[in-house]
Amino acid sequence: MTVLWRAIAAGSESMSEAVARAVRAAAPVLGVLGAAAVLGAGLWVQAAPAAASSIGTLQQQAATLSQQMLLEQLQIDGFQQQRAADMASVTADDMQLQQLQAELDVTRHRIAADLSQLRDAAVTAYVEGGTQASGTSPSFAASPSNGASSVYAEVLTGDLSSAVSKLQLDRHLLDGEEATQAQIAAQAQRAVGSADVALASAQAVEQQLARQRASITGELAVAVAQQQAQEAAAARAAASAAASAAASAAAQGSVPPTGTQPQAGSPAVPAPPSSSSAPPQLNAFLRCVVQAESSGNYQAISPTGQYMGAFQFSQSTWNEAAQLAGMPTLVGVPPYDASPTDQDLLAIALYNADGEQPWYDPCRN
Repeated sequence: MTVLWRAIAAGSESMSEAVARAVRAAAPVLGVLGAAAVLGAGLWVQAAPAAASSIGTLQQQAATLSQQMLLEQLQIDGFQQQRAADMASVTADDMQLQQLQAELDVTRHRIAADLSQLRDAAVTAYVEGGTQASGTSPSFAASPSNGASSVYAEVLTGDLSSAVSKLQLDRHLLDGEEATQAQIAAQAQRAVGSADVALASAQAVEQQLARQRASITGELAVAVAQQQAQEAAAARAAASAAASAAASAAAQGSVPPTGTQPQAGSPAVPAPPSSSSAPPQLNAFLRCVVQAESSGNYQAISPTGQYMGAFQFSQSTWNEAAQLAGMPTLVGVPPYDASPTDQDLLAIALYNADGEQPWYDPCRN
């Protein structure tokens, strides 16, 4: 029947109540302020300038803190992304370290083989002591000669020297690989540690801002409550004065009978304020909501029966808006049974508390 009801039939949630409740949970005091702004238009006596100035200052401080917290959260997100990148780099470094470890194992095995080869060459040179062709005899031959010593020296300066050089080269290579491994591990550890420190610092700043905002919103709630109490007392005093004046005029016979017009020059008795006497002015967004939600039908009911009235309130949201607007007598009343003016007032109160979030997307900026 309307845009919203088609959205319900498609399975979407009307009025985005889950988002609205989350926003209201984060800023209940601002909702009270919005209700005070709505009700203040119908009161005869305005709040004291000092109270209004205090509320305005607190509002500005709360808005500034909210902006700072948003910027701090963006910075925290950046730190978290940087830390994730550092952790990915650490993972890559771990793989490189594993590869280096495998190379180190190969080098160690090669050094062990070099040592074994060196020992074998030394023993062979000592035991065999040369060849028959050179005119020398083996070291353990029946008639050993001094030729074995010269052959042994030649082996030492040849095969053994080569084996020692190879052993030293492999050991230098091993030292370099181990140094590279330690450097990579230390660099990865420093990167992660730096990211952790930056993230912790940003989170501490965010917590401090949250405490400051909680303090400001508490002061704002007290200021709004005092302002509402002053406005209510002024309204009661004005109504009492008007009733006294009317009773005095009636006693003196200056009030014309019922159904007659007051004579020229006779004092007019002001009527008490009423929520239905002057329909509130809806902003462009709320006028769009009325058309999108119910096509302007203040007695509309959604097909599921869950959403009612021109603004398609659920009963729970309606009850909350009634409290925000300072109209507790409307709690529990079905929205479609309330007057159009009362529905408008509660919609304005909810808008002042939660902005555009509670309603359907097409009307949003």
